[in-house]
Amino acid sequence: MKTRELFPGGPQVSLLGLRLAAPPMAPWPRFGESCLYEVRRLSEEPTAAMVRAAAAAGVTLFDSDWASGNGHAEEILGRVLRAGGVNCLVSAKGGPRFDFAGRLIHDNSRSNLMNQCEDSRQRLGRDPIDIFSVQGLDDGVELKLTARGLNDLVHGGRVRVLGVADFTPESAEEIHRYAPIQVIQTPISLLDRASLNPWLSLCRKHHMGLVASDPLAKGLLSGTFHGGETFPEIDPQRAGPLFQPPRFERAARFSASLAQVASARGLTREVMALAWVLTQPGVSSVLMEPRDEHELRSWLGAAAVELTGADMQLIDRLLQEHGL
Repeated sequence: MKTRELFPGGPQVSLLGLRLAAPPMAPWPRFGESCLYEVRRLSEEPTAAMVRAAAAAGVTLFDSDWASGNGHAEEILGRVLRAGGVNCLVSAKGGPRFDFAGRLIHDNSRSNLMNQCEDSRQRLGRDPIDIFSVQGLDDGVELKLTARGLNDLVHGGRVRVLGVADFTPESAEEIHRYAPIQVIQTPISLLDRASLNPWLSLCRKHHMGLVASDPLAKGLLSGTFHGGETFPEIDPQRAGPLFQPPRFERAARFSASLAQVASARGLTREVMALAWVLTQPGVSSVLMEPRDEHELRSWLGAAAVELTGADMQLIDRLLQEHGL
């Protein structure tokens, strides 16, 4: 698989990366709501097989976080890495944690980041961790104090590269004043094009790398939804603007049209959606989040797809026709 610089002057990373979350796993609980009822664990061997298959295909970026699968995602990845034969960069994230009532909360304090990084180092068997990002904003902790914790992780030799995930461009730029942020991880997809330019501008200005997460828009670009679904109030994954009417229905219709366009090109809609993100200048890598090894293998071809100018114009026209 082809590679790009993770950030200017940084290590090479595969065009496609693998994100391990909580398959098929429990959806993340809404922040502040109890999730003790939802303590599921990943299936060990299928997940390990997916990691090995990705590595064999040339994937060199593996991403997870402290909370996914209650830490089990990192444990599985760590066991595969300890077995050897996988040459990769490992990206870990901290910040969200569970309180004593089982509620998921943001905690970007220095002490929590230090503790979670140490947990991740033990689970992953990685010392130092290649990339460590703080995930999400915590209104109760000043960015300057969060940055102090991140700096201590680097100075203590626990982490090589610092990043932020699920921030805003403004907050990412502010925390960069206090800590050397080199990697931005943020959702980028066909259905959220407007957010891309501010991130690209920030990364160019500060010589950062941009890693795209959620390229299939939580299933909207994989045919999971048809536009008429309703979601439980507790499901935070469907609380975003893409899942609110009328945008949800428009996105579902666009997804169906994209499938037809991709089929005419000999592709699947998922591969075309992944390739679109890879085509954006300034994107270092795109994180896939497949449910199983079969889905992983069906998406890997996106790294070799080169969308033409005509392809991009057709996709733009489809988006406009569907009011997106």
